[in-house]
Amino acid sequence: MNNKLLLNKQCFWDLETSGAGKKEHPKSFESTPKWEQILQIAAIIVDENLQPTNQNLNEFCRPRTSIIAQPGALLATQKGIKDSLNAKYSSYELISIINNKFEEWKNQNNNLVFIGHNAIQFDSTVLEYNLFNNLYFPYIDRKSRGDTLNLSRAMYALNPSSIKTPLTARGNPSFRLEQLAELNNLPVEFAHDAYSDVKTSIALTKFVYDSDPENWQQLSMTMNKENAIEFINKNKGFCYMTTFAGRIKLEALSVVCESSYSGWYNAFNLAYDPQPLLNANIEEFKKLIKKKNRYVITNQHPILLPGKLAVNYEPYNEIGSDILNERAKIVFKNKSLADKFKHMEIDRQLEKQDESSQDNIFPESKANKFMEFRQQDIIKKFHEQKSWDEKYKIALTLRDPRAQFIAKRLIFDENPQTLSTEDFKMIHREMHDRLVINQERPFTTIPEAMTHIDTEFSKIEDGNEENKEDKITILKDYNKYLLFLEKYFSNKNADPLPEGSKLSKHIFG
Repeated sequence: MNNKLLLNKQCFWDLETSGAGKKEHPKSFESTPKWEQILQIAAIIVDENLQPTNQNLNEFCRPRTSIIAQPGALLATQKGIKDSLNAKYSSYELISIINNKFEEWKNQNNNLVFIGHNAIQFDSTVLEYNLFNNLYFPYIDRKSRGDTLNLSRAMYALNPSSIKTPLTARGNPSFRLEQLAELNNLPVEFAHDAYSDVKTSIALTKFVYDSDPENWQQLSMTMNKENAIEFINKNKGFCYMTTFAGRIKLEALSVVCESSYSGWYNAFNLAYDPQPLLNANIEEFKKLIKKKNRYVITNQHPILLPGKLAVNYEPYNEIGSDILNERAKIVFKNKSLADKFKHMEIDRQLEKQDESSQDNIFPESKANKFMEFRQQDIIKKFHEQKSWDEKYKIALTLRDPRAQFIAKRLIFDENPQTLSTEDFKMIHREMHDRLVINQERPFTTIPEAMTHIDTEFSKIEDGNEENKEDKITILKDYNKYLLFLEKYFSNKNADPLPEGSKLSKHIFG
């Protein structure tokens, strides 16, 4: 490997969490992991040749009592609730370590890129909300971030024979990290361990480069938001990788305008004739545009390739480059189309307000509200205090009720005896209503987790599972933990719980 791979150092990172997320409400298109807790963080800084440096991180933490892990997550990591309760750090301590270490590395390495496997859709979202729910600025990994899932999918889109992939039940390629590693002879020490997954992600990135050094610069260029914006503003037509239900496609697009979300661009698929859209009124436009437009989100490592590649793929090979170029000239930053997109977005935002999801009732549901809390000097002072007594005093001066609730809930999990009797009972009652009452929630509840345990028991009993006895022990211990929490949150006169290993001893003896 003679050429330098990267212009900047990169931080490869991975999380193990309390679960895979779930739908926020029944009408949601897909699940979100934003309500899950970080239980392990691993990160390694690599140099310009993807060689690990001595800057790394690998730490675990204890679960928050206010967050219920999915049993499947404990089975995947093979780390039971007893082990988790005896971890060295509390959740707040680990989030503080992550925040401080990532900031330190960013200050030491100009334009540091944060990269992981499925990091943008999963790990980055989990980190964002864990930071927010510990009163830290949530977007620490912006504006340069990449995803080895995108890199491996792009490699497949350009040349399916260049990377071996397993197939899903529908016959589409799967890009699960451990399966890619196994088929392409990449190292895997222990699947579902964050530190092992980080090292595998580094190896996968080297594999992509070695297999396609000619396209590497283009594939990695858009890990930087500004580079992505510059590319789509300079090129009237370009290819954009899309994925849906496991199917990977390259689409020929042209940007019309930036949306109401900064860094999100409305683009038109050049497979279609844009003329009917130009002639349509706004209501007709809203019907005609369906399935013809794409959001290009520039801070999510979009895969953007030269437009000339389009004629190698269906249906653009039948349309031809002349018509594609002609359509791109019409569409590119067309003011009439841009006005129609903006009207449509306003209508959609009004519809979303009318159909606001149930998660809006929870103060910690929107990480982008962090800056609305204001009083950033007070929040900074909160983190600077050494004792929870002092932190609590600072928390009481927060004027935003959402910020104050988040702080009190945090103290309830970390050092509950610090809270006043009134605040302790308030949070305790809130957690009962969230976690014990059997109703649909955007996060895992105690009854839901118990149902999952029964399902997992059935799977183990009916199958030939590896480590069968270990898995049964993990499920039995977790069921005992859940029964304890159910009883605890149902007791209106409950006292504050001990923390860490003391809590483990309190439950399991």
